[in-house]
Amino acid sequence: MADATRTAEVDRITTADLTELGTASGPAVSIFLPTARGGAEVRENPIRAKALIKEAEARLRANGVAQETADEILAPLVALLEDDMYWQQLADGLALYACQGLWRAYRVTTDFPEVVHVGERFAVRPIVPAALGDGGFLLLALSQNKVRLFEATSATIRERALGTIPASMDDADGESRPPAQHQQSFAAGGGGMVHSHGTGAEVGDVQLEKFLRQVADGLDREIGPTERRPLVLASVREYHSALRDHLSYAHLVDDVVAGNPDDSAPGALQEAAWPVVEPVLRARAEDAAERFGDAIGAGRSIAGGGTDLLHAAREGRVDTLLLTRGRCAADRGPDDLDAAIGHALDTSASVVVVDALPQDVSEGVVLRF
Repeated sequence: MADATRTAEVDRITTADLTELGTASGPAVSIFLPTARGGAEVRENPIRAKALIKEAEARLRANGVAQETADEILAPLVALLEDDMYWQQLADGLALYACQGLWRAYRVTTDFPEVVHVGERFAVRPIVPAALGDGGFLLLALSQNKVRLFEATSATIRERALGTIPASMDDADGESRPPAQHQQSFAAGGGGMVHSHGTGAEVGDVQLEKFLRQVADGLDREIGPTERRPLVLASVREYHSALRDHLSYAHLVDDVVAGNPDDSAPGALQEAAWPVVEPVLRARAEDAAERFGDAIGAGRSIAGGGTDLLHAAREGRVDTLLLTRGRCAADRGPDDLDAAIGHALDTSASVVVVDALPQDVSEGVVLRF
């Protein structure tokens, strides 16, 4: 059984977050630190964060930022130090970002070193694996009695609204529970008697098929045409083929989290789904790296060089931006690659984290044109 508090202590990082941080301009503060989940060390979490915030203030001042502006930038982080409950509900690492008019705090499962960066842009790369490389996927928990849709990663899960997806078989349009059939027979004296009995298995199968078709139709509407995340089904295995037959969305995972999911907590569903989807996500990353190698040979790529990548991203020429896990280290300060990530996502490009790339480069892009 999954530890339910573990997922509650990890913050969801969206591509919209990466876009906003990657396209922001300074003076910008990026702070990373390891954090303790429990025990006596929990009391040290805000103390260490406070020291790093003070260091960020000193660096802002050393860079010519007025004291009043530095105070304004760091005020939200200072205020966060006063939230005692927050500092008791951390994961393995904390990423703090602040510039004028924008601040973010992300609890992640990454064990960061203690580091402060102050410059004209944010250090976005260290949280990219948590947002993307560690696996974003959709999870549909499906039974006749209950339908739930989640967005999840290797460490987080969040339920999202169903929208037009029926919440149960009873919620499906039209008659979902078939009415009793009536059969009339006539006695010898001419009087009619009506016998009522339940529908047979064939009628039940028809109603189930209709329900699954409506779930699939609703999913196609709610997921949208630009979504690419794998979709994992948690249900009895028999529902998978019927859902696949009706679903236009092309990224339904072949394997399932088998069984009735009704009584499973979100954390337990996420823990059971991760071994199902992780090989799919790993294969996607490997395919992306191979496609990058093919693009090099075809002259449709840029291999290495954050500045060149940033120019291409700003021009909307990037189809896929790839970076290695080593390039995501928190101890390296922000550079053009951080901004390239934001601008690539802002133009609907994909960002993929891989273990290695061809020609031993650390980052590159596959170009649209």
